[in-house]
Amino acid sequence: GAPPTLVLAAQQALADEVEHARVAFGLASAYAGRGVGPGPLPQANACGPATLDEIVAAVIREACVGETLSALELRESAARAEDPGLRRILAGIAADEQRHAELGWRFVQWALAGASGEQQARAQASFAAAIAAAEADAERMSRGTGCPELRAHGVIDAPLRAAVWRRGLRGLVMPAAAALRAA
Repeated sequence: GAPPTLVLAAQQALADEVEHARVAFGLASAYAGRGVGPGPLPQANACGPATLDEIVAAVIREACVGETLSALELRESAARAEDPGLRRILAGIAADEQRHAELGWRFVQWALAGASGEQQARAQASFAAAIAAAEADAERMSRGTGCPELRAHGVIDAPLRAAVWRRGLRGLVMPAAAALRAA
């Protein structure tokens, strides 16, 4: 029942992800000096979320939080990449990921329009859980070993990733979730 604009944007996001995989395997192949490609994807046969509440929770986790942080991480990668071609690739993927995150936020806003108080509460619980999980991951990553020499190649090491995630959670995700709740 989603509006056509959301359906079309979701189809474009899927096409973007296929392209991101193609580009990432190309980069991995160039760095490895041999062809690198996908392996088996065991969860491909798993059933996904079925109810609107489950879908909203998945979108909150994967898009509102995950894609938002991914976009910020890729922007950081692009800013640090020394090779202009790599910088351009990473910046393009970052823009796509930002668009995917925005799609997730729009979807959740649409899904919760006219939702019951219980549905709203479940969505807020999903936000709280996704944010807490990302904060826990950031805490774990902050204790990791840095590898600053890889940053010039667009690789974000664990401590830098933790810092980017923390800034993103506090500066974007938490305020956007609060604004959605207020709306």
